[in-house]
Amino acid sequence: MEKEASGLESDHIHSVYEKIAPYFSDICYKLWPKVQQFISEQEPISLTFDIGCGSGKYLHINSQDYKLGCNYSFPLVESALNEGHEVMVCHSLCLPYSSECFDAALSITGNTKILYYCKQ
Repeated sequence: MEKEASGLESDHIHSVYEKIAPYFSDICYKLWPKVQQFISEQEPISLTFDIGCGSGKYLHINSQDYKLGCNYSFPLVESALNEGHEVMVCHSLCLPYSSECFDAALSITGNTKILYYCKQ
């Protein structure tokens, strides 16, 4: 079942993001007010991790804290890198950090995958 789910994820999620990556910022440009507020309320010098950061549209908010981002789509990570953000390619279920090293984290699009794997 897990292999089938992984294949479906690859075919219907990752491949779509790879195809729309050049247009992603034009399609998904509007910032969500509650997410903006959450990031803006972080203490100065805090460390925030954006899991599934896409092209990094939330990584420029609140210049007083330090933000890292990750995404599974290389073209989206490349776009965020070109904007000067600290980002990397990785899967949201295989993060290279311990759960206690960030002051705040957000995951806007990755939640459905995490919920699916938790039900397994």
